[in-house]
Formats: sequence, C-alpha cells, structure tokens
Amino acid sequence: MPGPDALPPLSTPPAGALGDAQLPAVIIGRQFGRVVRVLRDQRGWSQEQLAARAELNRSYMGEIERAAAMPSLATAAKLALALELPLSRLIRSCEESTT
Repeated sequence: MPGPDALPPLSTPPAGALGDAQLPAVIIGRQFGRVVRVLRDQRGWSQEQLAARAELNRSYMGEIERAAAMPSLATAAKLALALELPLSRLIRSCEESTT
C-alpha cells in the first residue's frame, strides 16, 4: 500500500478526448520560446550571447525560441540562470503568457 506522500497514478485521456485542442506541453513549449526571446531582447542580447551565457549551442537557442525544440528542465534552469531569474519565475512567465 502506498504511503501518505505517494503521488496519484498518472492517467491518460481516452483517445480523441482532446479533440482539436493543442496539448498543454505544446502550448507551454511555444510560450517558453517566446518568453525567452522577449527576455533576451529586453537585455539587448543576441541569441549567440544568451547561448554563451547558458552554455548552449546558438542553433539550439534558435530552435528553443522558435519552439522547434522542447528544452529539458536542466536546460530551462541554465537559461534562467543566464537570464538572472529564478527558474520558477521563468516557468511562471510562460504560464502567465498563455492566459
């Protein structure tokens, strides 16, 4: 029997349950790229400068901003550190921009 701190099992929606709606991960991925680009632009940095600060490849940085790549949590943390933000604030900015 699971302990009191056990997480409930993940459930998968039945096939077709989402209809034409986009998956939240796709939306968050798109917003993540937009937020990173806005924050980079606010600092007057090029993609190359942000990539160097975050120790990422410049072409990968472009893929993130275009939502062609979904960064891992570790990569998001590197970007937050490079942007001088807590990771939680970077993620929250993505969530806020979807509403």
